Amino acid sequence: MEFAPSRILAFVVCALAASPLRADWPQWRGPAGNGVVPDSQPLLRNWQGGDWKQLWDSEEIPSNDDGGLSSVVVAGGRAYVSVVWVRALPSETRQIHELIVRQLGYQGTGPLGPELVKKIEETRLGLSPTLRGKKLEDFTKEWIEANLDKKQQQLYSGLISGRFKKGALAMPLDVLDKLDAHKQHVFANDAEMRAWLDEQGFSPEVKQQIIEAVPPTRRVAEDTVVCLDLATGKTMWKTAAPGEPTGRGSSSTPCVAEGRVFALGSVSAYALDAETGKLLWSVPLPQKGPGSSPVAVAGAVVINAKYLYALDAATGKELWKLDKSGGGNSSPVAWRAGGRNLVVCQGRVSLDAVDATTGHVAWSVPGGGDSTPAIDGDLLAVQTRKPEAGLAAYRIKADGAEKLWLAPYDALRTQASPIVAKGYVYLADNDVQICFDATNGSQRWNATVPGSISSPLLADGKLFVMINNGNNVQVLRADGTERAEVGKANVKAAWVPSPTIADGKILLRLKDRIRCFSLSD
Repeated sequence: MEFAPSRILAFVVCALAASPLRADWPQWRGPAGNGVVPDSQPLLRNWQGGDWKQLWDSEEIPSNDDGGLSSVVVAGGRAYVSVVWVRALPSETRQIHELIVRQLGYQGTGPLGPELVKKIEETRLGLSPTLRGKKLEDFTKEWIEANLDKKQQQLYSGLISGRFKKGALAMPLDVLDKLDAHKQHVFANDAEMRAWLDEQGFSPEVKQQIIEAVPPTRRVAEDTVVCLDLATGKTMWKTAAPGEPTGRGSSSTPCVAEGRVFALGSVSAYALDAETGKLLWSVPLPQKGPGSSPVAVAGAVVINAKYLYALDAATGKELWKLDKSGGGNSSPVAWRAGGRNLVVCQGRVSLDAVDATTGHVAWSVPGGGDSTPAIDGDLLAVQTRKPEAGLAAYRIKADGAEKLWLAPYDALRTQASPIVAKGYVYLADNDVQICFDATNGSQRWNATVPGSISSPLLADGKLFVMINNGNNVQVLRADGTERAEVGKANVKAAWVPSPTIADGKILLRLKDRIRCFSLSD
């Protein structure tokens, strides 16, 4: 198949005004992969007012289920974002795919157990139609507290509240389970789908609800690329390759090195010419739609997708792979120590330091989770999914890691990555913001703030944190003394991608575009 620049792989590229290399943000979490803008230029002096000066909007670029949730990177006067670009085409076929099942109300209930699921449904069907408003809210809250443990409350309070509000109109959970089990099946036509629904014994009301939810289209996807001029937002080039709809789980952010863009799409890893968008090579991924981001180091592109492995940056040829390292959505971070180029990556059960050239495991400590480790000198902090560990800090060297402290806590989500800077560790994830002393783990401050799994960044002595489902960027003073809000901007960004700051500008991924604001006076 011949690949043309207008039809191969997806990023958004924004040309930035000529700036020194230090202004680049060329990979996930910035130049050092730790969320810090090094030698940051002075930013705004006055952060009050709630709005920043908007410089431009890109052309329409989908996100979430229709485009994935990559963050933006900046290098060499351009910015890039990976997109699994989904389109709906007219079709005779029908599919009750994952997005439709989720829209109908599905959430896996395995951890609740069959008895509790039965009790939820019996309670829902037994609710009086007159129980509404605050009375229903109070009833639901008391019911959840009485019947669910803490972890179940974190995971399922929203599901149960929504089902109690709908009452008898909510789709039965056993129906949703059947639809989820059949979501990969493609029916030849509408008649075949209706016949299958009849065979399931669903009520007429449920069948009609399902039929109305299934469109006469099929979802197709391309791993696509867009290039925009920073001054105007004008599109410079596009490139796209055949892909598959992998939904919002596709949150891999590209990296740029030596004039090349390396990206993980829905089904393949790609290398493109950063100037022209020309496809240089592509190789299949061992996992569809990964959420981890690649890192380029010492002529290798290191990838965490099902397992940790490396490709030759020039050819795409596999250099090494470690079946027992990696997995999950944590991204590998480049780190140099003892004259060696290493990558540090958290996987399913461990945190590993690996020689980027040979794949030799230099050291390994217990871990496990989707958070990317943050490194500052010989200090490393990483969030784990294990409540008994929570946030972990290590002093690391080329041949080993010494555990400094643990900060146990039980969170709903543990995907966001921390920041280590000037003797402090900052964590902003889910609904918590905490500052620790990096050497001993003592807590300097903490706050409960409606947040997300977006990772914060640090620039000009300030923390930039996405809050309120991406509606706002909160700016906090980052000196470890006390939590002080400097300002807060209304941005209406997507809730998962992390902000990017480069050359006095902040780039954010919105629901349907990239938006650039000025942070300079």
